Amino acid sequence: MSVLSRLRPTLFLAAIAVAATAALGADPAAAPPASGASAAPAAQFGDRLFFAFAQEANLVKSQWWEGQIEYNEGGDDFPVNTFLARGVVAFRPVQTLEVGGRVGFGTTHASGAGLDGSGATDLDIYGKWVFPNVGQNLDFSVGLLATIPTGDDTAGLGFNSFAAQAFGGIRYRFDQVEIGGHVGARLNQDGKFQLVDLQGKTSFEFAFSALFPLANQVSLVGEARTETERFEGASSSAELLAGINWRAFGRGMLRGAVSAGLTNGAPNFRVIASYAYTF
Repeated sequence: MSVLSRLRPTLFLAAIAVAATAALGADPAAAPPASGASAAPAAQFGDRLFFAFAQEANLVKSQWWEGQIEYNEGGDDFPVNTFLARGVVAFRPVQTLEVGGRVGFGTTHASGAGLDGSGATDLDIYGKWVFPNVGQNLDFSVGLLATIPTGDDTAGLGFNSFAAQAFGGIRYRFDQVEIGGHVGARLNQDGKFQLVDLQGKTSFEFAFSALFPLANQVSLVGEARTETERFEGASSSAELLAGINWRAFGRGMLRGAVSAGLTNGAPNFRVIASYAYTF
């Protein structure tokens, strides 16, 4: 195991400390309204998650354009280190429907006898229907997330496998925190990774999130997710993430996060930085 792998818990805690420091520096007088005033539809909440961007019970106001960079250190099952640059988009064509997706370009470095390379990543597209205020301060979402294998599996940028996940999510708003989660079932076709054939399975995902709006422009994000093995012989994937959203430029938002992998099927750690323009 590398030095970076052993430092995962330290990196994770450091990210929380940095996020908290930035948030506490914001203007406390700009605190968000209490939940008693938050009976508005989910679309009026601008903060978004990282892992569960597609599945969360939330809507963009109109459009979301985001540029991300990400570095992740591969785990034991898929030991490929990856640097990614990608775009994330979301649109709200009708009142409670959101559609979007993400795709990018990446370079990889594989340890041992693995293959290095560069190219496009897989393309993820999704659509979801959000039911705002199904209960007091409670929103609900249902949708479908599809993965199209446009990534180079030889370089470790994809699994050469079509996949489709049906999901349902919730978000509940308290005075000082918004909590949420989703469950999903994913159908994974057979694929390939680094010249190794993979036999697809049906996997199940469970996720939990907490979003802390510390000020009008700053919020902290915490996410935990786990997914059973997607391919025969592989391990399950479980990760914890700490992040921050900082609406520093009016419609522009700076976002950053670090995550730690807890199982062999997950990357040892990820670092994500992005800029999102929303309206």
